[in-house]
Amino acid sequence: VTPKPWPAWKDTDDSPPPIPPRERCKDRIYISAPQGIVSLSNHLQDTSLQLQVAEKNVITRGVGGSKKVKELDPLYQTYREMVTEEIKTVCHLSKCVDDPTEWRTSEKGGNSGVLWQELPAVRLSGALEQLSPAECKHQESMFEVLTSEASYLRSLRVLTEHFMESRELNESLIIRDKKTLFSNILRVREASEKFLKALEDRVEEGLVISDICDIIHHHAQHSFPTYIDYVRNQTYQEKIYSTLMQRNMQFATVISRLQESPQCQRLPFISFLLLPFQRITRIKMLTENILKRTKEGSKQERTASEALLAMSKIVKECNTQVGKMKQMEELIHTAKMLDFNKLKAVPVISQSRYLEKRGELQELAKGGTMFSLRSKYTPIYLLLFNDLLILTTKRSNSPDRYVVMDHTHRSLVQVQSVTKDSHVFKKCFFLIMLENHQGRMTKRLLKAPTESDMHRWMAAFPNPTTPKDNIEEVVYADWDCPQVQCVEQYVAQQADELNLEPTDIINVVRKTNEGWYEGIRLSDGEAGWFPATNVVEITNEHVRRRNLREQYRVAQATAHLA
Repeated sequence: VTPKPWPAWKDTDDSPPPIPPRERCKDRIYISAPQGIVSLSNHLQDTSLQLQVAEKNVITRGVGGSKKVKELDPLYQTYREMVTEEIKTVCHLSKCVDDPTEWRTSEKGGNSGVLWQELPAVRLSGALEQLSPAECKHQESMFEVLTSEASYLRSLRVLTEHFMESRELNESLIIRDKKTLFSNILRVREASEKFLKALEDRVEEGLVISDICDIIHHHAQHSFPTYIDYVRNQTYQEKIYSTLMQRNMQFATVISRLQESPQCQRLPFISFLLLPFQRITRIKMLTENILKRTKEGSKQERTASEALLAMSKIVKECNTQVGKMKQMEELIHTAKMLDFNKLKAVPVISQSRYLEKRGELQELAKGGTMFSLRSKYTPIYLLLFNDLLILTTKRSNSPDRYVVMDHTHRSLVQVQSVTKDSHVFKKCFFLIMLENHQGRMTKRLLKAPTESDMHRWMAAFPNPTTPKDNIEEVVYADWDCPQVQCVEQYVAQQADELNLEPTDIINVVRKTNEGWYEGIRLSDGEAGWFPATNVVEITNEHVRRRNLREQYRVAQATAHLA
């Protein structure tokens, strides 16, 4: 959408000057505001400037910090959506754009929120003419933390004021369900309010922002740990919401009506509940972006490194807590659906056990042979834990129940490739139990639904004919692997998959014909599988090399602190 032109000044016939091009940001001179413009806050008090700010949705004190949520102010979900769309747009233009990841300050970007260089006070001060393009990008990366936090806080206030404090909603819930549903969201909102207040105070100190990473570091240590408590409850939160929507008609009716309110901007209730985890992850990404923009060897680089390390610890602990709660829920659910029949039952639920992979494969029926033209396969369902493998079949009269056929310790399982050259066995492999529950060795020929599934199942076990560290078929060498950027969030469905957020950069080590990639995320070295539909390939070699250099710099800057 093309932004509307700036309105004319109230007290003069002259329109404000156009935004200077970034090339005019030349010398590295940090200036103070000229006489008559004491601070950003005072300058924005001018009536004519307030009109411009309202037109451009500028986030400042009184808008971002207001206790009232305006119906037309964009909520955080909308901000995330627009960011994702802008990333997609710029990435699709990567063949002709020198730096497709610079979406926030590119000619195509900027509509997801106001830019620092678009603020009237900044334009009039002459700061843009005295800062280099790199310093302008540094300012934008810091200012986005403020604008996105203000948007996030507005969404939190909708969640607490519009939903949680709704009299009708409270009448439909018992106290225990309400506590599970909303968890400690009030403490999360309080942490956001303190964080935004600190950011606003810093921005008001001068037109050119000195630094905000010290603020991020402080809040990562003292305020953001409350996010861990919220995220820990997320599994139960989603479960109780699903149960209430199915069994509590009064609750479902009220939620449906509240979602239609203009104040809620017709966004689903569940999208508000998921915001804290999304936000804490986003702050880490924004902090890393600031670090990439700081001058090497400077005090700001060290501060940014400390902030990134602190945020990484928070996000890692959030992921750990989510994983632990989901794993225990999954173990309980799995134990209920298993029927050991005449076999000696294995106690599935254990504090040290978690489910890594599950799925249906086809086993060559006993009546068939490897060399028959029409081999017969029967479905078999595998449950792979970190220390146990269970083979089951579905009960015909109860699809949610599984009869255990065999089980063994995971260390006693090996796999072999099928060497017979035939399309019939293209997705097949041998699963060998060196000692099953009866103390005997068994060998089964299994067929996966896709080639990528076959590779992933085989990668989960040692191969007796291939050294363990060479188990994966690396299609691309480390120095020559393709690089992709995430344009749409992906939530891992299995333990060997990779969670992705927009802007994540991943080195691809393997591609499959079924549209799955295996790769390593540059920011933290995490490896896993993900769908090709959620990423776009970076074809610009200059950008690819720059991403590697930047990640190396981030790793070096945080290494000594870690």
